[in-house]
Amino acid sequence: MKKGTRIVLACLIAAVTAVFAGCGSNQTAPEADKKPATRVVKHLMGEVTIPAEPKRIADVSGAAEELLILGHKPIATANTYKTKVMSHLTDKLPDVKPVGWMWDDSINMEAVIEAKPDLIIMNNRQQKLYEQMAKIAPTVVLETDMDKWRDKFKEIGRLFGQEEDVNKWLAGYDEKTKGMREQLKQAYGDQSFMFLAVTPKLFRVYGNYGYADILFTDLGLKPAEGTPADKTMEMIELEGLTKFQPDHLFLVNFGGKADEVYAELKKSPVWKSNKAVQQNHLYEVTNETFNTKAFGPLGKEMLLDEIGGMLLKKQ
Repeated sequence: MKKGTRIVLACLIAAVTAVFAGCGSNQTAPEADKKPATRVVKHLMGEVTIPAEPKRIADVSGAAEELLILGHKPIATANTYKTKVMSHLTDKLPDVKPVGWMWDDSINMEAVIEAKPDLIIMNNRQQKLYEQMAKIAPTVVLETDMDKWRDKFKEIGRLFGQEEDVNKWLAGYDEKTKGMREQLKQAYGDQSFMFLAVTPKLFRVYGNYGYADILFTDLGLKPAEGTPADKTMEMIELEGLTKFQPDHLFLVNFGGKADEVYAELKKSPVWKSNKAVQQNHLYEVTNETFNTKAFGPLGKEMLLDEIGGMLLKKQ
């Protein structure tokens, strides 16, 4: 074979080899980039393998608001009030089936099964349902208590690997509360506030819980003397109300038999001698608002606007 022919043949072989090598690399590249279909996460009940990107989340934990913020619309929810999806979420969950109430374990198991979830999220009040739920789909039980909304939001963020998204949202919320706090401080100074609940039996003076937590922690309003600022609430009888003399009184009536208690309260000397009542600084909160908006990030953000707007408008 002549020298020139050998050179041409060698070049052809090299070119063909390069082409096949290129094809081989193109075939293996997608395999290397392919994401795992599942992952293992830790939760209150141990470890569980869940879909890496779940598409059909049945949330009975009451985390619908957190999920929506993070871009995960659930297919079933326990963010309900009187068996219906919470009114402030109906436009965001128009076709999502309610399957129970997030504050207890009265969950409609058949409805959860019918939803065909690929992931179920529960809260720590619902542990006794875990074995049943785990037979339906991979199930995660949140460790965080229901009223610890920031920690709960962060736990949801960790579950989906979206911690940065949660921190960004919380930073925006804190910036909003900062501006509102400053406005309210200028408008109300050292005037005091109280959050009272009328129940069928005793009265509740709330401290760092739900709606009251927004007033005192987020908006920085001054708690009336005697407010249990470092705990959820204090249970008191009618005469015990005399020691509370706030400049402003927020009140929720739990309804039912509590309606009779509230009617009697308004006839009493204790009520008529209350400083906030005398000055017409009474703000009644509906039972639905108290039980729905005060425990999730979207509802709390709405309440910032509602409470701030109400108080600033009154000035």
